[in-house]
Amino acid sequence: MFNPVITIPSQYQEEFFHKQAKLIKSRVMLLCILILAIYFGSIFATWLSGSIDFSPQETPVAVLLVITCTLILYVNHKSATISLTKLNACVFTALILFLLTKLSIIYYQFADSASSLYLLTLFLISFTIPWRVRDVLVVSLMHCLAYIYLFLYFSNFALLRQRGALDVDSFSDGLILLGIGLAFCLVMRRKEYRREVENFVLLKEVEEKNDQMRRELELATRIHKTLIPKSMSTDLVDVAVMYLPMYYIGGDYAKFHFVDKDKLIFIICDITGHGVSAALLVNRIHAEFERMAHEGKDPGTLLKELNDFIVEDFKGINMYLSAFCCELDFKEKSVTFSNHGHPPQYMYKVTDSVVNLLESQASLMGIPLADDGVYQRTVGFNNGDRILLFTDGVIEARGADGSEFGQERLENYIRKNHGLDVDYFNRQLYDELRAFRHNPFEDDIFIVNIRIK
Repeated sequence: MFNPVITIPSQYQEEFFHKQAKLIKSRVMLLCILILAIYFGSIFATWLSGSIDFSPQETPVAVLLVITCTLILYVNHKSATISLTKLNACVFTALILFLLTKLSIIYYQFADSASSLYLLTLFLISFTIPWRVRDVLVVSLMHCLAYIYLFLYFSNFALLRQRGALDVDSFSDGLILLGIGLAFCLVMRRKEYRREVENFVLLKEVEEKNDQMRRELELATRIHKTLIPKSMSTDLVDVAVMYLPMYYIGGDYAKFHFVDKDKLIFIICDITGHGVSAALLVNRIHAEFERMAHEGKDPGTLLKELNDFIVEDFKGINMYLSAFCCELDFKEKSVTFSNHGHPPQYMYKVTDSVVNLLESQASLMGIPLADDGVYQRTVGFNNGDRILLFTDGVIEARGADGSEFGQERLENYIRKNHGLDVDYFNRQLYDELRAFRHNPFEDDIFIVNIRIK
């Protein structure tokens, strides 16, 4: 079946031909070195074996080969356009044909096998150098003309004809063989060139789509970052936020704001998975949290209604999340918290020098609850107490032996460093995680450090 000639889109042509030129230059250099190695290697091998006497007529051929190969390599290095590169490759082809023809004349007793050598070089040059079809036609005709010249040369010398250097029958068979090789090279090179163009165009299309996706992800990342709260300091509390997504955009989310002058509400959650789908769910959770927080809902009610929303609107997508929500009441000096499947969060009591766990009270969100109960608990706090909120990327960071950073190491870190400034506390914790982990982080890192003044 006829395949139409594939064309290179105009916006890709310059790059395609530049790559073709680089490939041709590398192949010409390789063939030059190969021809020199084969030629002088064969001379050395025959000299050692003593099977053929070295003809003095071959000396200028060897010298000319070295000089012309050197010039071809120089031009090959300097050529900047595809046209000049191809022209240099054609000159190199002519050099090889000259060498074969000259050697066939010098060693005329082997001239009847010259067609096999011409065919071999035709295949080698046609398939090593990425010619276009018309270029292969030119190269093939150069081989045929060189072979015809060799026959005509022998035909003009009666002595050589008498010795049977290259008779008419051998010449005819050789010419037919070259003709078949020419047709084969044209067909195969046409297919190869078409495949090269198709692969190049496909690669460029994939690169463009990847670039578009990267730009969209970068834009999504910028939008996603607007949801991440900034660190803040007030007369009542210091809050330091550290967020390091593993991917462009992640599935971790946290938010806080004052409900009134005496109440500050926090939420931190971790959605299963990463990437765009998790980020989209984060956006929906952000909108729902903002609405319910402004309505003044307490943490237990807020997470219950948020869970109902996720179960109803995201049913069947198999996305779940853990969430921790707490409200600081500075007037009552109390913390009311609700934990749905989230790792235990920490509250450091300054007066007692102990780390209290704010443990999970319900299953992951996205799973219907067995009852309609509201899960929350209230504990008291004193001035100077700390609350550390984080996602599981912190405690699940793995060391060289495969062990996790874990809750015990995190608790010990809190005991040793509870007096640090909140921002410095977060940075030091991250440095410890980096020093501990063996491979790159496998999950997002989100830390919210709260110090009650």
